[in-house]
This record gives sequence, structure tokens and C-alpha cells, in this order.
Amino acid sequence: MLRWYCVHTRPRAEAQALEHLRRQGFECFLPRLRRGVLRVRGGRRQVVTEALFPRYLFLCADADVTSLAPVRSTRGAVDLVRIAGQPACVPDDFIARLISDADGEGVITLPEPRFQPGERVTINDGPLVGLEALYARAEGEHRVIVLVELLGGAQEILLPRHVLKAAKVANAA
Repeated sequence: MLRWYCVHTRPRAEAQALEHLRRQGFECFLPRLRRGVLRVRGGRRQVVTEALFPRYLFLCADADVTSLAPVRSTRGAVDLVRIAGQPACVPDDFIARLISDADGEGVITLPEPRFQPGERVTINDGPLVGLEALYARAEGEHRVIVLVELLGGAQEILLPRHVLKAAKVANAA
């Protein structure tokens, strides 16, 4: 029976492991995330694409028919993720959702959230996770200034744009 397994890779070697596992005939999936545009020296712009799960990719195989032992000696791979010594299976619906969200190359593009000045936002990552703030303004392409009530007043804080989400509005009854 075909099952999905998780392959642990060496640091920044997901693509290398993917290539070598495919050469061995394994069906693999490496979900990647397109983070947006990063300015590079010389005024050039470059799209940043990175592994959605750094140091991991997924492999589909029937372990009763195909030996999974070659994974350990594959360039870029460390081993399969194991639980109690056995390769851990990844739920099919989880992989199906990732595949449906990805393009033909396995890349998932998240829309950049756009907020208006004065809009309530919630910080969803980092040391201020869970705090509500007011969106003040963009500070370049990837950073924003928000106002957070701290230390007895509103403080301006510079954050990466991707850590913000729209705050839930309470329904007036």
C-alpha cells in the first residue's frame, strides 16, 4: 500500500535529496514557499523560494514492495523520520492539501497581507505573539511599523510584514 513518509535532510539540502531520490525512482514532494521579493545588490530583485519545512521532504512508497533503506545513503538525505524505530507515515489528506495549494513545481505562493493605516492587526509570530496592534505604515517591502500599547503608551515597533494578520472583530449585538 502506498504511503507518504517524511525524509529528514541535511541543512539546506532538500533540493539535492529530492533530485537524488527521484533518480532512484522514488515519488517525492518538496513543498516550497515563495516569500516575496528581496532586494539584492546592484538594484536587482530576486524572488525568495525556500522549503516550507526546512530539512524535510516527503516520499511516497509501498514499504512492503520497495526497500526504504537507500534513503539513508542518498546524497542530501539523513534518514526517514521514525517513531519507535519505524518510519513514520504522514496522513494522505495532509499531503493532498499541500499538493493542491502548490503549483506544478511544488511552490506555494502566499499573498502579502495589505493593511490600511489604523487597521487592527494581531501579531502571530515572535516574542510579541498574540498582541493586538494598530497598523501604522509600511517600512519597505517586507517590514511594517505597528503601534502597540506597552509601557504606558503607544510604542512604534518594526516587524516583518508576514507576522501580521487581521485582528478578529467582535460582533456587536
